[in-house]
Amino acid sequence: MTSRYPVLYRSIQGIALLAVLLSVLLPGWLLNVQLIVALVMILLIGIPHGATDYLIFQQLSRPLWGSRELTRFYINYILLMAAFALLWWILPEAALLVFLGISIYHFGQSNWNYVDFQSKLEATGTHVLWGSFVLFVPILWHYETAAPIIGSITGAPAPQIGGAWREAVSIILLVLNLWLCVYYFVQNRVTRKEFMDEVVNLFALALLLINLPLLLGFAIYFVCWHSLSSMMDQIRFFRRQAQSYNVVQYIKNALPLSLAAIASLGIFAFAQVKMDIPLNIGVVFVFISVVTLPHMILIDQLYQEDDLVSAYNSIDKEF
Repeated sequence: MTSRYPVLYRSIQGIALLAVLLSVLLPGWLLNVQLIVALVMILLIGIPHGATDYLIFQQLSRPLWGSRELTRFYINYILLMAAFALLWWILPEAALLVFLGISIYHFGQSNWNYVDFQSKLEATGTHVLWGSFVLFVPILWHYETAAPIIGSITGAPAPQIGGAWREAVSIILLVLNLWLCVYYFVQNRVTRKEFMDEVVNLFALALLLINLPLLLGFAIYFVCWHSLSSMMDQIRFFRRQAQSYNVVQYIKNALPLSLAAIASLGIFAFAQVKMDIPLNIGVVFVFISVVTLPHMILIDQLYQEDDLVSAYNSIDKEF
């Protein structure tokens, strides 16, 4: 992924290193502003990156602009969110495991979708390793901060994990992902430049997730690494139908659902304030998970379509 959008990733890595430097020079200040900065980033970029799902659905479902297809999309989308919200209410621990599992796969897929995998098992293993790294390293390394959030989500105390074990697992995940880079380079499935880009990317992420406060570090990964590159992937996808499709059109298409999601979150927060309920970051997390679950499933279909198109083009070139 880094080689597909080199300017974007160089900029992101620069932002990450600057943030790490600030964490060394002004650690207290970052702790004080992390929640506000994280929320602003997620509202401005994180939520909009899933707000063109209706267009993706239309392009995948065909006929492209059929009104019945769009109606079906909204019905299925709302039903899936409602079902997941119900699962959170009835079995929060199970809902958390489901969301973590899908998130892990989703994050890994967005990073490694350009590799020609030889089997579904190989692709899944790669995606899971990468996703586990970006999700579990910040949680384990900052477990004192993460544990109360986990407890507020599930309604039960988070499990106790020793510091040595947490650091060991984090280092093992880093080493395993470094091994992945080496493996695909040795197998000639990534170029030397792609290999170096992935290694630099991996260590920049490790520095970011370990040194920054939990919420801020993960927000920078989610918004800069994941959301922005996902937006670029979606724009490439839409250009199959209209080659002139650009970032401005993407923003216009994403605006209605983005505003609806942000307004819903605002109403939710306002209701909590009016009822004198303290703002619970765990409940906010549940809300975001309910909104984004259908998006992650749909993006998986987008990448599968990309794989089919790439395979078709490669066969076409042979003849």
